[in-house]
Amino acid sequence: MKIVHIITRLDKGGSAENVLFCCEHFSKKINFEIILIYGGETKLNLNFKNYYVKFLQREISPVKDIVAFFKILEIIIKEKPDIIHTHSSKAGIIGRWAAWLARTTSYKLQATKIIHTPHGHIFYGYYGKLKTLLFLFLERFTAKITDKLVALTEGEKNESLSFGVGKEQQWIVIPSGIDYNLELKVSCKLQNSELKEKLGIPKNSIVIGTVARLEPIKGIRYLVDAAKIILSLHSSCPLPSIYFLIVGDGSERKFLEEKVEKLGLKDKFIFTGMREDVAELMSIMDIYVQPSINEGMGKTIVLAELLGKPVVATNVQGIPSVVINNETGILVLPKDPQKLAKAIVKLINDKNLRTKMGENAKKWVYKIVDGYPQFSLERMLFLLENLYKMLIYSQFASCGIVNS
Repeated sequence: MKIVHIITRLDKGGSAENVLFCCEHFSKKINFEIILIYGGETKLNLNFKNYYVKFLQREISPVKDIVAFFKILEIIIKEKPDIIHTHSSKAGIIGRWAAWLARTTSYKLQATKIIHTPHGHIFYGYYGKLKTLLFLFLERFTAKITDKLVALTEGEKNESLSFGVGKEQQWIVIPSGIDYNLELKVSCKLQNSELKEKLGIPKNSIVIGTVARLEPIKGIRYLVDAAKIILSLHSSCPLPSIYFLIVGDGSERKFLEEKVEKLGLKDKFIFTGMREDVAELMSIMDIYVQPSINEGMGKTIVLAELLGKPVVATNVQGIPSVVINNETGILVLPKDPQKLAKAIVKLINDKNLRTKMGENAKKWVYKIVDGYPQFSLERMLFLLENLYKMLIYSQFASCGIVNS
């Protein structure tokens, strides 16, 4: 079984991490041949067959996009895969149409199946009205040539269907996989105290944190506004010492740091930038916050729950599929610092509630589905392998190769 994966870029996001993990996993299995086509700024040294297409970039560029299209088409015709699995919006549009053209013009590729994983949708929160309408039209039209669409959550699937992308029978839900072993790797309480000390956080302080790409869609600016509201409560009622820990980097980092300074909160915020010890940093957080405007799933939310942290998050797209409101966390409306602050303060003031929600969260993520913890890497791989085999089986059956 030869599978070609296509992704726009291999950055630090969850989609890239999962694509790389899946490629590495399936490339080691007998009867699987894996090939990755990717773009972005940098060519990487990977342990499996791959093609770097430098013209495949996130930004819209008619000339580069056309060149990338024909380069991908050339690779597909050369490799003759059984399955083409595209990931994210740009690679999904270019890759699927290249796959369609290849299988409609080449007899040897007529049975090739096309799968697309959007890794969340871009139908609100990302672009202006006209650009969003263009992407929506492209996704609706391109869904017609796609054999299977893979959502990370029921929320993503349902919202995509509500926007008219694909049909019910095309969609399948496969959650983004989390490494559950990270729970075992986090520091003990003594080490946590040392980590707090290194970050300049007093030992008994409440740490409110998030892990995110610092991009507008993640809504971190609303957490900063909420922090101002929370800290202003010091003047009216006693609160414990509070610090805000922001892990990650991105185009909004400078804006956020300037906003924090302007609001007089510089001594209460810590921006760590990109870090390798994400699980350790999350282990010192008392409350995990995900203020996204749009989120397909939120792997860091699941990791926070795995670590027994109560979550405050926005009630958008896939988040309600991973956070049970008032049980594992509190869901609020997006772009609403007042509601965000109110939910965080509720948890700050009630240690028992924090503990209870954290315990519920851990039980929730360890729920067994299909024989595996529901958000684990193992379940993701199991479901993907079943999908690939099902498509190949139907391909052979349609050719009369499989006995009825």
